[in-house]
Amino acid sequence: MCHDTTGKYKKAGPAAGMPAKDVDLKLVAQNVGHSSRASCGACHFNGGGGDAIKHADLSRQLLEPDRSCDIHMGGYDFTCTECHETRNHKIDGRSSSVPVAEGAVTCQQCHSDEPHYCGSVLDHHLNKHAKTLDCNVCHSPVFAKCKPTKTWWDWSKAGDKNRKPKKDKYGKPDYNKKKGEFLWDESVVPDYAWDSGYMKRVLIGDKVDINADVINITEPVGSINDPGSKIVPFKLMKAIQAIDAETDYVLVPHLFPRDKEDSTAYWKHFDWEKAFQDGMAAVGLEYSGSFRWKETWMYWRLEHEVMPKEMALSCVQCHDSLKGDKTCNRCHQDNRNVDFKKVAHKGTDFSFMKSQGRDVDELINKTDYINFKALGYKGDPILHGGRFKKLPMGYKRQE
Repeated sequence: MCHDTTGKYKKAGPAAGMPAKDVDLKLVAQNVGHSSRASCGACHFNGGGGDAIKHADLSRQLLEPDRSCDIHMGGYDFTCTECHETRNHKIDGRSSSVPVAEGAVTCQQCHSDEPHYCGSVLDHHLNKHAKTLDCNVCHSPVFAKCKPTKTWWDWSKAGDKNRKPKKDKYGKPDYNKKKGEFLWDESVVPDYAWDSGYMKRVLIGDKVDINADVINITEPVGSINDPGSKIVPFKLMKAIQAIDAETDYVLVPHLFPRDKEDSTAYWKHFDWEKAFQDGMAAVGLEYSGSFRWKETWMYWRLEHEVMPKEMALSCVQCHDSLKGDKTCNRCHQDNRNVDFKKVAHKGTDFSFMKSQGRDVDELINKTDYINFKALGYKGDPILHGGRFKKLPMGYKRQE
């Protein structure tokens, strides 16, 4: 799959990655070459069973993106391996959903820990921000701007043979008999959370709190009080899934028919009980015979769809306290030679994005973009101080 240049290779649905029977393996073997966005994307664009379903920042749009969609792939024609380097067939890169040992890929590997060095008066402040903010907080202010992504997936609604799917405003279906009810969204503000680089994951066989309002299948490990944690943007994949009412396991259903004689696959018989019995037996776990539908969340870290630097968030878009300022003298001596509006106000142009068809009406003129209080601050750090620093002596706090 990784080295196919024909576009003819494909996987068999229920065969755990093995090639489909009608693939001409000789033809594929005679036409191997370097990996490409197409060969990588054949799997990774389709996480969750289709294009841009779970991975909000990965879709077929990245095969030929424009630079505003993704500056690396659209502006500089990067292949995936420019960042995801491979050693002995071990590929660097780490999904939020599953732990791997190959290693993470970070912006700092190319751009350093002090990535702002263009000579601007802002360089010092932006490099200080880089110690607390993940690069994509500012440089990927919205996700799924190249193509809508699924944000809600209700499995409990599956199996309704009489329900007709309807198209939403993005042209996406709201229902599938096999999979349930959906919501889609595009150009979405991420959910921001403190992340130390570690993820807490519910794996097969882990027990969950069935009485919790929401069960986190994945969630970042981090804290405002941890110097090693940064503010990181995530897509929240929200769903309704089945939990065993007695064992507290997240249930694994058997979905895809193994063959024509398959008597338990949900996508053939639409019987959850048979699907759960078979699926749990396949992973060696008990199924009690009773279950409850519960809301689950998965945090998917956003890594791609990086916008050009001129489209990064501005100071004012995050710091509402600067909105009325005309000079830098809140913190510095007044210098009328500095164009404060250009320095602090010029950022992500949501009006331009709207003119290009993006669904960003509510983001035009938005401030407090990342919601400081939700991250544990008392409010705007310019007024209340950062997480480890007090306000300068003599500074009058504005309430």
